Amino acid sequence: MAELHDDLTSIAAGVQRVTQLPAARELRERGDRRLRRRAAVTGAGLVVLVAAVGAGLLQLRDTPAGPAVGAPSAAASSVTTSAGPQDVLAGRRQVRIAVPSMPGAVLAIGPGDDRVRATAEPVGDPLWVLRPEGDRFRIELAVPREGGRLCMTVVHDAAPGSVRGRACDPASQEQLFTIEPVADGTWSLFQGRRYVQVVDGPDTLVPDLPENLTTTYTFEDRGPS
Repeated sequence: MAELHDDLTSIAAGVQRVTQLPAARELRERGDRRLRRRAAVTGAGLVVLVAAVGAGLLQLRDTPAGPAVGAPSAAASSVTTSAGPQDVLAGRRQVRIAVPSMPGAVLAIGPGDDRVRATAEPVGDPLWVLRPEGDRFRIELAVPREGGRLCMTVVHDAAPGSVRGRACDPASQEQLFTIEPVADGTWSLFQGRRYVQVVDGPDTLVPDLPENLTTTYTFEDRGPS
């Protein structure tokens, strides 16, 4: 019986220890520690949030504002395009062929015959297209006449020959010219073995003048061909 009494006493003491509530002071200390930990965690979270917001604002401030989508900038809208020599020599532009040594004169067919002359009083506006064929060019009148296309054609008749407006012929070598730049920004016409130049007096274009280069030309752009 003594052993049973001792066992019951031991069990009762254990239950009392387990179910015994902490003292009020200990509860307050635990509560204070919990509040301090919560405050520390909350403060750290606020610091991270403020740092993230600050970094975002700094990034927005450092990023330059671009033009509105779909709205052309002032620089882009003020840019105009003009044809360069590459467009003229590609046959994409109509040109007046001017003769700088004869102020106001341009090459034209005409009137009364098919000779190409340098004239300051052409009939209409004589426009030409320089159509590349290999490393040479066919010089074609931009507007057909009498229902046909006309090309500058070298004719080796009475010296010093002549250049005439004849029907364009893909097989004709007399319609192919070499066009080369000159140091002063003008251009030379060469056909066969000689330069094609303007002879004084009748001002006709001739291919067989036995002299060095004296006549050069400029190409005045007059729009798409």
